[in-house]
Amino acid sequence: MARFSDLGVQTDAIVGKGIEIEDLFDKRILIEKVRIDQSKFPGKNASGKVMQMQVVLATFNADPDPAGDYFTKDQNGVAIGDRRCVFTASDNLMKEIEMAESAIVRENAKRAEKGLAPLNLYPIDATIVKVGKCFHLN
Repeated sequence: MARFSDLGVQTDAIVGKGIEIEDLFDKRILIEKVRIDQSKFPGKNASGKVMQMQVVLATFNADPDPAGDYFTKDQNGVAIGDRRCVFTASDNLMKEIEMAESAIVRENAKRAEKGLAPLNLYPIDATIVKVGKCFHLN
């Protein structure tokens, strides 16, 4: 009998108990997954979109591991920490995530020309900061 966990099926479902974005300000987190969709509540922002993120409240080390990551991992290389789900209508955060997704494509094209392995965008080590009324990723 096959075991589902052995099949390697990956889902784009975002898991974790909800957390308010304000509770993440100025905290170092891992963003594991992002989904940007049309909002069910238009008028909250200029784009009419909403972003859902799966974040990990991870523990970070002072030095990187052999893979270059600073977060602690289990034996399978998965980040250890509490997984939480956060929604935001911040057009700034959505734009910055989209810019990062475009930048990784360009960077991986350069790496391919040099015969280097591609980089994965996620998980991405980030801090969400509030500047005035705007949210930004650092």
